[in-house]
Amino acid sequence: MKKKLTLLTLSAALLLSACGNTIAENNDIRSSVANNELAADSRSAEPVSEDTAETVTTAAETVTTTTTTPTTTTPPVTTTEPPAEETYEYMNGCILAYAGTPQVRAMEEFYYSTENGRYLADCVDVFADSVGANVSTSLMLIPTSQAFYTPAELKDSYPDQKECADEVYSMMTSGKGVPINSVLEEHKAEYIYSRTDYHWQPLAAYYAAKVYAEQSGVDFADLKSYEEVEREGYLGAFYSVNDIYPLEEYPDTFTYYKPANLDKLGVVFHDTYFGEGYEGQLFFEDNDIASSYTVFVGTDDTILEVDTDAANDRVLVIFKDSYGNALVPFLTSSFKKIYLCDNRFFDINSVNFVHDVGATDVLFALGAASSGNYDKIELIENNMYK
Repeated sequence: MKKKLTLLTLSAALLLSACGNTIAENNDIRSSVANNELAADSRSAEPVSEDTAETVTTAAETVTTTTTTPTTTTPPVTTTEPPAEETYEYMNGCILAYAGTPQVRAMEEFYYSTENGRYLADCVDVFADSVGANVSTSLMLIPTSQAFYTPAELKDSYPDQKECADEVYSMMTSGKGVPINSVLEEHKAEYIYSRTDYHWQPLAAYYAAKVYAEQSGVDFADLKSYEEVEREGYLGAFYSVNDIYPLEEYPDTFTYYKPANLDKLGVVFHDTYFGEGYEGQLFFEDNDIASSYTVFVGTDDTILEVDTDAANDRVLVIFKDSYGNALVPFLTSSFKKIYLCDNRFFDINSVNFVHDVGATDVLFALGAASSGNYDKIELIENNMYK
């Protein structure tokens, strides 16, 4: 394996607002110059991240799948019509927009620096070089809702997420970018992001997965072939963790989609060392309404293995944060086997793992906030050298 990337030593107190990131050249690895200061647009407060707010369900707590749609006494609100008046305020570290209307939504603030973007691009390139040209390595940066729904008055206060993603993609030479911002922009009038939670809705993941499948040259099932299931009265992490209570009046409807080949899937959960696994299920439909985003996959602290009936021999490994979970159901008709690995819960060498499972494709699927967070990017590097 190529020699490990040379990095500046980080202090234990390193935060998003106090790091610059690049990679020094070792042998064939591309050269970069380390920088200890963030760009001037960095802010002192660290944004809400999916790590701090995420509900993690242990894989051992497997529940029985049911096709019954959960309900609550709270009426659902699904309108995506633009509000008559653009209003906003800052509340508990987030942007609260359009309060008092059915379009009310909370959004995390987006941060980015070119230094961190360079670090991410270099990490993906080094990984791609390490696994070799026979494995197609790609990066998908998944925008947050702020990219599409920020009030006009605030837009110039934050980096443009599409421009940031495009910059990262342009800096890669071995990895491939999977640009999805424009596609999601085209569908932003649809219910593609929760208003009470920082995650995207599964519908957005469908559009993103389609881009990746087309780019990869594999089949992709039309949404019409999926069974649509609605969970009404969903109040996500902005409400339950960040205590943004004005969201309570207008909860989300969380809609997910079950693939037509669901009963043909083989699902195995392994521990984070890829030990002997146990059979499980792809959907955890008994999870309560507040944990709706955990309906698919159910947990982050495992290595998930999914065998499908796809008519090819392609093996996909997804290295992800929580955003990547929603992609899996939409790729079960595209790849013969899928492995889902969370960068935060992965205790073996990622390069060796890709070779051991015979992967033909690797996708790094990360929320856009990761492109501005040194610690999350560093997970990619650290996992290459365990």
